[in-house]
Amino acid sequence: MNASRGTLFRFHLTGNRRKIAPSDPVLADRVADNLAHDDVFTEQSAVTFGTNFGIVTDILTGPNGHLYVLSITRGKLFEISKARR
Repeated sequence: MNASRGTLFRFHLTGNRRKIAPSDPVLADRVADNLAHDDVFTEQSAVTFGTNFGIVTDILTGPNGHLYVLSITRGKLFEISKARR
């Protein structure tokens, strides 16, 4: 995978938070199979949260509930919040 792409993944955890609890049946084996070396869409699309963040050095949840992603290659601090409807 190209590290500069900066893909973020979101995994659901079991109740005791010791294992991944796959939310998509294709991930029941807990392996995200790919068709090619740089492929992040075959089975990883179910857990892909965002892309194009570059090389991420830190991720934090702020007091407002927003997610803050610091990218060293993009030279930016991204703030991610829930979509407004």
